[in-house]
Amino acid sequence: MVSFRYGGKPVCQKIFGGYFVTATHIFNGEDFFLIEPPECDYIISNPPYSLKGDVLQRLFDIGKPFAMLVGVVGLFESQKRFEMFRDNDFEIMYMNRRVAYFKDYAEQKPSLNPPFSSVYVCHGILPKQIVFEEIKKI
Repeated sequence: MVSFRYGGKPVCQKIFGGYFVTATHIFNGEDFFLIEPPECDYIISNPPYSLKGDVLQRLFDIGKPFAMLVGVVGLFESQKRFEMFRDNDFEIMYMNRRVAYFKDYAEQKPSLNPPFSSVYVCHGILPKQIVFEEIKKI
């Protein structure tokens, strides 16, 4: 793992699955809404549920390909988000099972009964507007 500074703040970089990954986080002082993203090909994350509309709008404004794992409930249920999706090209990856999220980073045990369904909302990544994928149960 290599550590370097971006915008005066430490950023984590490492090789993951053969890809060079740069991680930024609000805990390190990198406010997604205030900084320019590091040079990258894609932006991939799981934004806070309460900010998903704002995060998606910022991503559309940035213009880079992205994939955001978000809860599907209420995704299109506001006029603002309806208009955002209507006015931007996007793709959806729908999965056959609910995503088991970690309860916390320290323990990293996935929840056994996830309370909601998730989808990937993407821009410039998937080959079709809607893709269906299977999650294998481990």
